[in-house]
Amino acid sequence: MRRLRLDALPPEVGRRVACAAEIARDLGTPLYLVGGAVRDLLLERDVGDVDLVVPSDAASFAERLAKDLGGRAKVHGRFGTATVELPDGYRLDVATARAEDYDRGGSLPRVRPGSLTDDLARRDFTVNALAAEIGGGEVGALVDPWGGRADLERGVIRALHPRSFADDPTRAFRAVRYANRLGFRIEPATRARIREAAKGGALDTISADRLRREIALLFSEPGRAAAARDLARLELARAIHPTLRYDAAAGRRLREAERLAADSGRAAGWLVYLLSWMGFSSEPAARAMAARLNLPREARDRVLAWPKAARSLERATRGRPGTLAALLSREDDDTVLAAAASAPPPSRRSILAARAVSPGFRLTIGGADLIAAGVSPGPSIGRALSRTLAARREGTIRAEEELAYALKAARG
Repeated sequence: MRRLRLDALPPEVGRRVACAAEIARDLGTPLYLVGGAVRDLLLERDVGDVDLVVPSDAASFAERLAKDLGGRAKVHGRFGTATVELPDGYRLDVATARAEDYDRGGSLPRVRPGSLTDDLARRDFTVNALAAEIGGGEVGALVDPWGGRADLERGVIRALHPRSFADDPTRAFRAVRYANRLGFRIEPATRARIREAAKGGALDTISADRLRREIALLFSEPGRAAAARDLARLELARAIHPTLRYDAAAGRRLREAERLAADSGRAAGWLVYLLSWMGFSSEPAARAMAARLNLPREARDRVLAWPKAARSLERATRGRPGTLAALLSREDDDTVLAAAASAPPPSRRSILAARAVSPGFRLTIGGADLIAAGVSPGPSIGRALSRTLAARREGTIRAEEELAYALKAARG
């Protein structure tokens, strides 16, 4: 049996896991590292979140772990889980080994005490249905009932059982996210089951908030074009709206949005990629998408305004630069970035150039420079600077021409 190298954990994560293991040994209880952390250790990837499973009483175990680590425990009684929240924001999830049942597709599960095997059977995919003993016995021994390690080596995402997506349709979106993140492929039988669940109406059972969360997570990781492509091919995009398609143009928009976000140095929000995917959608489609995702007010307003904003900005690139700059000054960064990504290359360049001298832009000169150059203090200085700013936004002068232009305006 293959053993997991727990010393490969990041030092601070390893210290916290070691503390949990020491508590388990002291209590004489088994303790397992489960799920994504095991997967990422086997793939030699960075480990983020840590999920721990104990045979019973996760709440008491979490409370002691929180005390030893200087954090606090938050207990979720309904699901037999607890979260240890540390002062630096890091979280460890502790669960009682449990089994689950679904009353209907898309509903939250009913949970009951179970074995470690039962607990792993609750997972979405074989590559996440992995555990390693860390509390005693054969430390690092891998528990792999469904061949997750072999699927990691093959580079495939495979569902555990045929009803997986009927029980929890959000797993279909997670399949796309994991495949995209890991560079894996979704194996054929799993793809077929996703399509079957979609055609059978399973997507309609996903609540708006859960669907929004899955889309936000998907578009918060690199490779958004590939993710949107798989959503469309697996018939998942229609869960948001039937007009969402994936074609060469949609792919270009999403890839361009990623490039522009990277070049800008700004952390673009996930909404940028939804807007870019929408392209020049209709206003009714935008309203339906905002409602289906139950968007918070600010995001909802951006989506509702998007069809008009995208077209107005693109048209304005064919007029005076000042008009475009004025429009841009009223738009948020997400909308501008998505509009630039959606526009043809010449229009994109105009939008980006105008944006550079829009909100937050300052002249390189000020009133003191005009006074030093011989202009008398007074209203003429303000008028000259205002005209100079307008000229910069129009693109008729460059930065090095500001002083000469302002002096001429002040003395004219």
